[in-house]
Amino acid sequence: MDSLIEEKKPPITDIEILNEAFARKKPVKISTKVDVIDLEELKDYQLRKRTEYESYLKRNRLDIGQWIRYALFEIEQHDMRRARSIFERALLVDISHVPLWIRYIDCELKYRYVNHARNLLERAVSTLPRVDKLWYKYLFVEESLENWNIVRSLYNRWVSLEPNFNAWDSYIDFEIRQNQMNNVRNIYSRYVNVFPETTQVWFKWLKFESIYGSNSTIRKVYSIAVDTLISHEETLSNIPDFQENLIELIISFANWEASIQETERAKAIFSLAIEKWPNNTTLNKSYLDLKKRYGDSQTIDEGVLMKRKSHYEKLLSERKKDYDTWWIYLDFIEENFPSQMLVSLEKATDLNNKPPLNLTQSKVNISWQRYLYLWIRRLIYIELKSNDISRCRELYSKVIEEIIIPSKLSYNKIWLMFAQFEIRQENIDLARKILGRCIGISPNEELFQEYINIEIKLKEFDRVRKLYEKFIEFNPMDMSTWFAYIQLEENLGDEDRVRGIFRIMLNNEVMNLGLGVRKIIMEKFITFETDVEEYNNGKSLYREFLEITNYSLETWISYAMYVCSVPTDDQLIAMSEANQDLDEDNEIMFEPDEVNFDKGREVYEEALMYFKNKNDSKNRFELLKALQEFEKRFGTDETQDRVSKRLPKLERKRFLQNGVELEKINYIFPEDNELSVESENNSSKFLALVKKWKQDQNK
Repeated sequence: MDSLIEEKKPPITDIEILNEAFARKKPVKISTKVDVIDLEELKDYQLRKRTEYESYLKRNRLDIGQWIRYALFEIEQHDMRRARSIFERALLVDISHVPLWIRYIDCELKYRYVNHARNLLERAVSTLPRVDKLWYKYLFVEESLENWNIVRSLYNRWVSLEPNFNAWDSYIDFEIRQNQMNNVRNIYSRYVNVFPETTQVWFKWLKFESIYGSNSTIRKVYSIAVDTLISHEETLSNIPDFQENLIELIISFANWEASIQETERAKAIFSLAIEKWPNNTTLNKSYLDLKKRYGDSQTIDEGVLMKRKSHYEKLLSERKKDYDTWWIYLDFIEENFPSQMLVSLEKATDLNNKPPLNLTQSKVNISWQRYLYLWIRRLIYIELKSNDISRCRELYSKVIEEIIIPSKLSYNKIWLMFAQFEIRQENIDLARKILGRCIGISPNEELFQEYINIEIKLKEFDRVRKLYEKFIEFNPMDMSTWFAYIQLEENLGDEDRVRGIFRIMLNNEVMNLGLGVRKIIMEKFITFETDVEEYNNGKSLYREFLEITNYSLETWISYAMYVCSVPTDDQLIAMSEANQDLDEDNEIMFEPDEVNFDKGREVYEEALMYFKNKNDSKNRFELLKALQEFEKRFGTDETQDRVSKRLPKLERKRFLQNGVELEKINYIFPEDNELSVESENNSSKFLALVKKWKQDQNK
């Protein structure tokens, strides 16, 4: 068992690995030192070495290092001809190998073969014109020989190829050493033409002019630089940080003008730049610093405003969805920088600033509402302040098509504003299409009501009727819509339509409403018939009202009071005849009389009989009390006394039920007793007559 368990070996260290590597290393054979004694041995040595080099190069022709070692061997043997031959053979193998050229040229220079070296340099820069090292080598040789014209011509050849910055800087340094300042300016003019987008080149020129030039030359360079960069802005705008570098150059220009006491020039430069880039923080901050240093109280106030503006813009760049800050910022811009208001509104309503949409809730939350209010502000500003109608219409379409509809927001304020905007432009049909589309997408009560109000103002009542029908289909259980529709028809004087609408509302097959709602509808229906002086219709409706309320006590009382408060047919005819010869201001008003009160008493009596037949003593008692109050108001002492005699006596009986003492009230109506006595008398008389009839028959 133990043999099956492998022994755990210790880890191998790095020292052990190194020791093993050194142990396996083969010993290096020490090359034999050859001492050359005579010429014959030298030739033999040279032949042997040349044979070694040649045999190696036959196998490894691309080993440029071996070619160089071969050439250096020949130079050591003072055989320059052979060395040149080897260098040329190597160039045939790889002509683009720069170290090979450099070693070849250095060998020629070392042994003062200047013309050979010059020829090689000419060949090198012609063959490899983009290798800076060869140009530098060539220039160094000629400048060491003080061939200034040759050096200048070489520089001109080099920069004509539009090399990188180092070549130009080297050329400029050479001319400065030669004290040829005009040549330097000519070089810089060519330099900036090759690299117009690179502000570092312009700053180098400005630094040169600040040392060797004058204020006029410095201003000229600044002006040329700014004009050139702005004129090429469209083509160079894709270069990273181009705008920031241009603004840095402009700020430097303004600060330089201020440094030589040309503060007005500096302010003018800043003003033009801010007009072009109004929201650039660096530019505004630099302008503020200038005003603090050289401005008066007014300019200092302007600087404070600029600082506040920069602060707001910094906050908004970090929190683009802070809509409260956007609103404060817009107030600030409108008050202090009105020319920048349109740009600020566009930034505030950028589509990237939209709040996230909660897909489980289509209603507009607080964040969406604040964002859309920014859009509303922009739309109102463009219409009222900018008076750009076409642009305003485009933005209305944009906010609806790109925000409201895709986000499925039930926010109709924008739709209504769009429709009202088109109405102000007298595009009524377009406004109707907008509202109709909104109703189709997200209908609600406010939208229907606003659409109806618009059509009422336009006196398009047929359209209003259709809208009310759609409105009722949308929410048939909203009674306020039905009553508003009825009010419209009342105002239009269409009584038949009003009755038809009431009948639809009271139809249980169409509208299955509760008792409370049906009572309200019936009361309004009766009020309508009364207002149009159709009193018989009102009385008929009360009969229906009684059925709806299951002949409740309150309805009977209301019915009685209604009957006695409206004129009869004969009274209406009399009033009409009496008012024919009178003015409207002097018309005779209806005053109820005894005829009307008798009509009311008839209803009370009918109600009393109904409750008596139903054995509903409590409601019968309450109705008698109501009749008593009625007689106190409209009756005589006789009628009041008659009702008082009809009031019942109350008997209270106590009894036990399930161990609980209860009280029961019995109503004893006097008229019931009289009727029972009279009934007994009538029955006894009838029995006597029957008995007498039988006796007569028996005789």
